[in-house]
Amino acid sequence: MRNVVILAVAAGLVLPTAAYAKPANESRQQARIEARVDARADARQDRRDDRRDARQDRREDRREYRQDRREDRRDYRQAQRQNYRDWRAYRQAERNAFRRGAYVAPRGLRYRPVRAGARLNSNLFWGSRYWINAHDYYLPQPRYGYQRYIRYGNDVLLIDTRNGRVITVYSSFFW
Repeated sequence: MRNVVILAVAAGLVLPTAAYAKPANESRQQARIEARVDARADARQDRRDDRRDARQDRREDRREYRQDRREDRRDYRQAQRQNYRDWRAYRQAERNAFRRGAYVAPRGLRYRPVRAGARLNSNLFWGSRYWINAHDYYLPQPRYGYQRYIRYGNDVLLIDTRNGRVITVYSSFFW
């Protein structure tokens, strides 16, 4: 009987461990499943990283494109200014820029041709309605702050606003 007890005790020690032991193929299968799960998680992270990189690349491309367009516009404007250093060349190339509406003189006054050195008797011509921007028409910039270009008929006059003296006359400036 002693043999039976020893055998039972030995079986009790061996059987529980055998019951908990996994077959070799089950542990391999579990390892494969875990490897697949890890691979899927890595693949998802890689796709996220790729999308983030693609978005960043698109942002940089747009930023570079906008910067290139700004530089192109600036270069074009500079080239235009170099080509049109004189208003006569600009007028030949851009004829529509010099088509202005009908000239309306201040009330009670009418157009009479003037020469440099003449004096305008009325300061009504100095109002903003008659001002001409020198930059828009490639005219030379006035030297002093009190000089201004004004429209007088189809002519443009550079006047001294302190005394009304005509400094320069550009005859038949507008069409």
